[in-house]
Order: sequence, then C-alpha cells, then structure tokens
Amino acid sequence: MKYLSTFITLLGILLLFSNTAHSQWRESLEQGWEQSKEYGQKGWEQSKEYGQKGWDSTKDAWDSANEHFSTPEKTPQQSQADQKEARFREIWSQTFAQLNKGVVLVDDIKEAPAYSLFSEDKRSLKKDLNAVLDKTLVLLEDKSINDYRYKIDQLNQQINTSRKKIAQYREDKIVAPKSHSIKLTQDVFEEKIVDEKTNIQHYQNSMDSIKIHFKDRLQEIGVVLTLEQVDILLSRVDADDIIQMSVVFDVLKQITTQLMQLTQDSGENIKQAKKYYGMHVVLLELVIYMQQQYIDTVDTVYIKKIDAIIRSTIKTRNNALRYLSEETDNQRIVSYQNNINALDLTLKTAKLYKKNLTDQKVQVEMAQKVVRKDLNLSQNTYDTVEISADLLSVLKNSKNSFDALMSLQVPQIVPFENIKMQQKYEELSDLLKT
Repeated sequence: MKYLSTFITLLGILLLFSNTAHSQWRESLEQGWEQSKEYGQKGWEQSKEYGQKGWDSTKDAWDSANEHFSTPEKTPQQSQADQKEARFREIWSQTFAQLNKGVVLVDDIKEAPAYSLFSEDKRSLKKDLNAVLDKTLVLLEDKSINDYRYKIDQLNQQINTSRKKIAQYREDKIVAPKSHSIKLTQDVFEEKIVDEKTNIQHYQNSMDSIKIHFKDRLQEIGVVLTLEQVDILLSRVDADDIIQMSVVFDVLKQITTQLMQLTQDSGENIKQAKKYYGMHVVLLELVIYMQQQYIDTVDTVYIKKIDAIIRSTIKTRNNALRYLSEETDNQRIVSYQNNINALDLTLKTAKLYKKNLTDQKVQVEMAQKVVRKDLNLSQNTYDTVEISADLLSVLKNSKNSFDALMSLQVPQIVPFENIKMQQKYEELSDLLKT
C-alpha cells in the first residue's frame, strides 16, 4: 500500500551517504575501466584498487546503517519499554488532531442527508473522513519497520545489479583475448566476476543482519516468525499490507488504552468522555477502511494478474505439448520436455500464490466482519450512553479484541517445497508489482 513510503530523516541521511559511496565506487570503477583500455593490465589493477576502496566505503555505509537499525531510537539508558513509550508519544501527538477531525465528521455524517446538490451529504462527508483516515494511517506507520524494508529492497537491487554485471562479464569473456597489451583479457573478466561475487556475499551478509532486527521488531508488535518465515513473508507481493495491518493493530491497542485513561479521568463530564469515545469509533472506521483497501487490492489487482499468468502459462504449455507430440528429433524432444517441466513449476507456483492471496483475503474479510460488529456496537453506545462507566466497559472489550484480530489476520506461512519454487514465487511477485 501507499503508506509505507514515509521514511525517517536519519535514514535519509544514511541513504544519502550510502548512495554517495556507491556513486564514488561506480565512478572509480568506470575510471579504472577507461584506464584499463588505455594502459592494459596495469589499468585493470588500478581499477581493482579503486573498486576495493569503493567497496570499503560502501560497506562502511551499510555497517553504519545496520548499527542504526539494530538500535532504533535507542540510547544506552533506554530500555525497550522506554523506546516503545517514546514511539507512542510521538504517534499520539500527531494522531490526536486527526482523530478529533474524525469525530466531527462522524457526527456530521450522521446528521447529513443521503444526497444533496447544494450542501454536504453523507457521500461527500464520507470522502472527507476517508482523507482523514488516509492521513492517520500514514502517521501510524512504524518508521523502523519501513527502514528495514527499504534497506532490504536496496540490497536486493544491489545484488541484482551485480548478477547482471556477472552475466555481462561472462559474455565479454568469450570474445576477449587470452593475452593483450591493451585490451581486457579473459583473466581480467574472470577477476571482475570474482569481485562481483564477493560484493554479492557482502550485500547478502548485510541483508541477513537487517532481517534479524526486522524479525525482532515484528516480534515486539506480536508477529512471531522464524527467519525462514520472514523470508517467505518478504517474498509475497502483499507483505507490506500484512505488516501494515499488524503494526496498526499494535498501535491501536496503545491508543485505546490512552483513551480509556482519558475517559476515566473525565469523571462525570460525559461530553468530554464521549469525545474520547468518539475517537475510538474513528479508530474502528480506520480498521475497516484499511482492511477494505487490502481486500480490493487483492481482488482487483493481484488475483487478476495471477489469473492472467496462469492462463498464459496453460496456453504456452498446451502449445509445447502439441509440438512435442509432433516431434521426432530427440534433442528437440528433450528441449520441449524441459520447457514443459519449467511451465509446470510456474503453473504450480502461480496456483499456490493465488491460494495464498485468496486465503489471506478471506482471513481479512473474517476479521472485518468482527470489526463491523464492534463498530455497530460502538456507534450505538456513542449515540445512547449517558454515563462514562458504560464507555469504559466497551473500550476495555475493544482493546482485548485487537489481539484476536491480529492473530486472525497474520497469514499461515508454510515453507516452500524447494528453492526453485521459492525463486519462482519471487519472480511472480515482481510481475504482480508491475
């Protein structure tokens, strides 16, 4: 979803430093490449030296980022509870005004006509409420989780870039001379390949470290996964959506606790107590809105795309079977059979992907039904309550229900049958994102 686009300023500084290091590295490699064409082997050695310096600078940037990730917003004097409290204070200060706006709109929607040409009606006010919910969802994002996700994506891109370079160097090596005073030789391209493989390993090590911190942060919000399950979750096209919903439920528990305290402190001031309770109604509207966005995205985007992939794969497989039935050449028969095996893997993985998305959508729909019932009760209580004690009772039950909702929405993450299926799953995710 679009809400994971907000990043903390400190990460921006780190990424700027990291990107600058990469820019310097690339410039050094390009300089070494030009010198190698002019000066031959001596130039290549110089480019290697620059490349190593560039990698050292890049690695320092990743290490610096990892240090930040391993202790987000933490000083030696702060405990984990202190960090969580500090994060919540920041969220609360930012969301309180939006919740106030939401309460006003909820009241206005209730009194507005269903349709009007000359004044605001329920439909137009609902759009205004959705805009408030959009802003609130952005404020509820977990910046540290966003940072981890972004850095993992960046490292994956670096790995893909290195793999492309390796493929290019292998092609260049074929036509390169074994020895030459000016042109790059086969040995030079082989060394380039080795260097890129080393870079990939460094990137992978950095990513493994970040995933550990990512797993620990998920555990703090109540999503307990193994590292293997983290990899599987991150391979899904709806990973950001699932994580976002889990984060929101965790924060809403804290906000509800604060609203309970404010309601209790308001005493006999029922007008003030109802305002805080109205904020709780807005939070339930927020959950339903967030869930509906996920459901709609799965239905109108992900499932449609995966169905198109399945249809295309079946068509190609049928063609291969037809050509195979007409073929007599053994080599072509083997090639067609290999193609069919590859298409079978794609088809099997695509069907698994569709099942995973459908199962997750059903889980969210089930959770949404529970929230709608809570919202109906909360709205009815908000309209009829006359003493704050009744509000506190409903708030307490709602706080407990967020844990159940999170458990209902966290997907069942089952390991892949083999590495080939995992790789194909990741390939399909890339296709679904486009």
